[in-house]
Amino acid sequence: MKSQLRVLVTIVVAFVAASMAVSAPVSASQPNKGLETMDRPPDPEQAVLSEYRLLKARGTIEAYELFIERHPDHPLADDARRELKKLRGS
Repeated sequence: MKSQLRVLVTIVVAFVAASMAVSAPVSASQPNKGLETMDRPPDPEQAVLSEYRLLKARGTIEAYELFIERHPDHPLADDARRELKKLRGS
């Protein structure tokens, strides 16, 4: 029991120490300090469009099926379904 408690305390202390080493205090005069190194999240619409362009370049049935599976309600899924029909010859 004592050894388990000692391990738990050691883990908690290490976690707190690591958290303190990573985080920098933010002052009211510089509320965005430290945030300038963060990347902006990607635009989801651009990501879907990029994926669609890649599948068009591949032109395989599998690529179209995967796109439709991943984005069934996206407007480009309708285009993918039409192209998939053409590829299947139906």
